[in-house]
Amino acid sequence: AAGADGAAPLDVHAVDAHWLQRGISAFVEDANASALLARDVLAALGPDGGDERACETRLVMLLDYDRFDFIKTLLANRSRVFYCTRLKQAQTEAEAEAVRAQMAADVDGGGAAILEALAQTGSAETWAQDRAADFANRTRREAVGLSKLRGVQLDDGERARAPARVLDLDALAF
Repeated sequence: AAGADGAAPLDVHAVDAHWLQRGISAFVEDANASALLARDVLAALGPDGGDERACETRLVMLLDYDRFDFIKTLLANRSRVFYCTRLKQAQTEAEAEAVRAQMAADVDGGGAAILEALAQTGSAETWAQDRAADFANRTRREAVGLSKLRGVQLDDGERARAPARVLDLDALAF
């Protein structure tokens, strides 16, 4: 599914605290200049950036017209980039909670939907981690059971203890 301007929508988990700065650093060499530009671009993407036309004009002024593909991606994902970046840049839980409250209140801008997507994907990741842990535990129990059948004892620390005697069958062959 394409975004508003034909750009693909970004995954909410792909946008971290420095996603915007990494995107800008592709065409701005200086890290400090890139960080300052990212701050200005983030401000333009926010609610104070005005309507879509005003935001687009501001982004073109900041990034230049030859970066229009990047600008289209930013415009198509304006709320995602703004809210996910701000949420992941939050230094304290109180700051993060303030951003979440702002997102929940911004139904028209898509903030509430982004917050829901973050929660749903987080639940899916937790589910996958739980499944992996269950699989590891089952595998460990099965390995202990198989090792008992073969005469090698595995304790809970998963260390194998060698049998008390080793019999060399080749030496016994006639």
